[in-house]
Amino acid sequence: MVSIFCERWLELPSGPRVFVLLAADYGNIGDLAITAAQRNFIARAAPSHHIVPVPISATREVIRSLRRQVVPGDLVTIIGGGNMGSLYPDIEELRQLAIRTFPNNRIVCFPQSLDWTQSPESDTALARITATYSKHPDIHVFARESVSRDKLRALFADHANVHIGYVPDVVLNASAAELGFDGRPEPSGILLCMRDDRERSLAPEQLAQLRKTLEDTAQGITVTDTHAGGARLDEAHCAHLLADKLAQFAGARLVVTDRLHGMILSLVAGTPCLVLPNSNHKIRQTWQDWLCDVPQLRFVEPEQFPELPAVVDALLAAPRRDPGLPPLDLTQYDSLQLRGTHELEILREGRKVPGFFSPETYWYAFQRGPRNLFRKLRPERSNVS
Repeated sequence: MVSIFCERWLELPSGPRVFVLLAADYGNIGDLAITAAQRNFIARAAPSHHIVPVPISATREVIRSLRRQVVPGDLVTIIGGGNMGSLYPDIEELRQLAIRTFPNNRIVCFPQSLDWTQSPESDTALARITATYSKHPDIHVFARESVSRDKLRALFADHANVHIGYVPDVVLNASAAELGFDGRPEPSGILLCMRDDRERSLAPEQLAQLRKTLEDTAQGITVTDTHAGGARLDEAHCAHLLADKLAQFAGARLVVTDRLHGMILSLVAGTPCLVLPNSNHKIRQTWQDWLCDVPQLRFVEPEQFPELPAVVDALLAAPRRDPGLPPLDLTQYDSLQLRGTHELEILREGRKVPGFFSPETYWYAFQRGPRNLFRKLRPERSNVS
């Protein structure tokens, strides 16, 4: 009903385009960082292409407009993050809407964590994911940690058209300056950035023990979060929120967090970080897969809390990393770059690409009659529920 009664036209630039669907326009700083890093990644990889971000709040309003204007040579990317699966069904529903809407375009889902539980609701969600994704002829889904990778490979073992890739969270390929902050403040105090939502796992007594350990350092403690609130925010406001949070992280001597992007933004800002588990696998596995050798990070399980004082002292004494450099070697993203831009380079050179429709295909369709040409230019309405 929203797509029909609230429909609005979205003017698109002419020429080659890369769409960034479900772009964050709300006050989750981690998702804002993902959106900014994904746009920067695409801009570096495909500098001659127009990047068209589509805010998540506007998805249903503009989806019919996009469907009418998109051509098969356009590349559709969907935002990365931790919202694939049953934990955030509203976002997963929008992802599947996008996949159904663009059957003639290559779709690249940037690195995600898949969430599931042993429940009938979760089983139903996974079944819908498998059914929807497997119907698309050219879809590339990237996991950002190995638990999600293994589960996705198992889900799509019988569907060769669904290509499962494995690269780190996209924010780990960005420097602080690329995310909007280019300062070097004098660090002081401890920044405590802990969850207070459905993904929190530490018990109240464990939080009290953590707080006492931090207070014993005689460092000032500032409480913050990576969730600022708000929705339908404009790009300037989103950029301001992200830059301010990076400045806050860069201004601390130590960050203590159980948020995945609390850990990642600390690393981007150059600040040592004490990392604690949340209720699922995404922060533990991201640290274990990609960041366990980073000297500025220490991951501590609840059973290791007796070691907290020594760990905190070591992190306070640890050297800061250079925020002018991305946290990870960019070669870690080579497979994502190939999936996302190799075909764009071929199109730029005028060669035919598997999974895309070349100019020769349009001419062939035209020769066979206007009805065939129309089908090439505009997918059938039945592709959108």
